[in-house]
Amino acid sequence: MRALVFGVGLALALLGAPRFAAADATHGAGERVAYLERALAALRATPPAELQQATDYAHVLNRSSCASAVERLKIECLMTASRQYCKKRGSDAQRCAADMDVVVSRMLGDAQRISTEQRYQIMTHYKDYRRELARESRRLAGALAVEFRLQMGDAANDAELARKLDQYCLDQNDMPWQTCASSLLWFIVTETSGSAP
Repeated sequence: MRALVFGVGLALALLGAPRFAAADATHGAGERVAYLERALAALRATPPAELQQATDYAHVLNRSSCASAVERLKIECLMTASRQYCKKRGSDAQRCAADMDVVVSRMLGDAQRISTEQRYQIMTHYKDYRRELARESRRLAGALAVEFRLQMGDAANDAELARKLDQYCLDQNDMPWQTCASSLLWFIVTETSGSAP
């Protein structure tokens, strides 16, 4: 049970910290790297249809029952709803918790990375604006992944990849660690394997 709480906790807890506190100030390197390794393993083990279902669920929550102008309330609602969603998964609950943490962190990060003006432009110029927002999210994550790869090089295994992701995301001054980590985790696993939901 502790793993489930931790799984739907590190990235979201960091999001809930005052003004997106630096990850290295709230969690040790070992905790962050272990979290990244678990998230990589969970995302790789989850079928694309399940990742799409989790993504759709998080977006519906964000637009409906968890919608709030108060960021802390929204995050707490998303954390609670994610835990409830994953409890229903039985033996897959821990994997689900890691998946949902990445999905929700990425969704909240996209809200920061895609400006209100960009969102407005997309919503007024495209009939299927949600698909275009998803495309913009992939474009931003892809650009981040290219920069990550150029700066950090290849990784021999997931343990090394997790260490490199942690270090790279700590060094990002223009976005919180959890936004960087969730975007890169998602892109590396879903886009490079050809299973993007």
